[in-house]
Amino acid sequence: MVSDTMTATQQELINLVNRHTDGPGLTETALPDIKLVHSTENTSCSPTIYSPMLCLLLQGEKRITAGARELLLKEGDLLLVPVMMPVVGEILRASEEQPYIGVSIALDLKELTDLLIVMNEPPEAITKCPYCIRTVTSDEDMLSVFKRFLTLLDHPEDVPVMLPLLKRELMFRLLKSPVGVQLRQFLLRDTQANRISKVVEMIQQRYREPIRVQELADMVHMSQSSLFNAFKAVTSMTPLQFQKQLRLNEARRIMLQDGIDASAASYRVGYESPSHFNREYSRLFGIPPMTDISRLRGHKPMMEDRVQ
Repeated sequence: MVSDTMTATQQELINLVNRHTDGPGLTETALPDIKLVHSTENTSCSPTIYSPMLCLLLQGEKRITAGARELLLKEGDLLLVPVMMPVVGEILRASEEQPYIGVSIALDLKELTDLLIVMNEPPEAITKCPYCIRTVTSDEDMLSVFKRFLTLLDHPEDVPVMLPLLKRELMFRLLKSPVGVQLRQFLLRDTQANRISKVVEMIQQRYREPIRVQELADMVHMSQSSLFNAFKAVTSMTPLQFQKQLRLNEARRIMLQDGIDASAASYRVGYESPSHFNREYSRLFGIPPMTDISRLRGHKPMMEDRVQ
């Protein structure tokens, strides 16, 4: 049961977001790495890339699909994404009267690792490689941190001192929360989750190049079969499927921002055949590349149309 205090704090947060958003879509705030999301209408399934982040959903409902797995994000839920992930998002509940409203905060994994070392707590046992995206119901302590973050928007003179302190408190509470055990697996050396996070980083850096699973396995000291199984457990995708979604999302971004055509974009992200690129793009986004880009240029991008 949600307490009266939590309900009141959520409403205060909703009021703060409404006051500081530019309108429907994703709003960059004056606070580094903190974004506000506001939508007055449901959205269709739309692929995007999530960077490491913690997102608090204050109002509305959203379905997130990553690979073969599906998550439902509801009011008061926290969404933890500890590694870059290609996902498909769909806002299920939003209206003019009750908009979809959320706050996302980028996570610095190095700062989290440094804090984990300072905490010096014995690692908890985990029986299997954890899936990389988790949802958990927020508590009053976490809502209080988010409220103090957004209150800083009204007091910019306090930002240089208070923002680093609030980030550290947020990371501490996150590590101590029910998702802390899972998060620690991505931070601690020599865990399978940490090795897979390094493989994700390598694929991100070299997404234009052909994937060689043996090379990735050698890099993190795993066998090919262990790497394949652990990668699928963490991302619900194979390395090749993961790379494909990175390529297609990047192609979408550069077509939209740089004004190049589909053929040029396909070569830039590593495809050898524009026709092959067009087929895979249409399967992921539902329509051909240039039709999709024309559609995007005709409206203000929603949160699913932009990298988080």
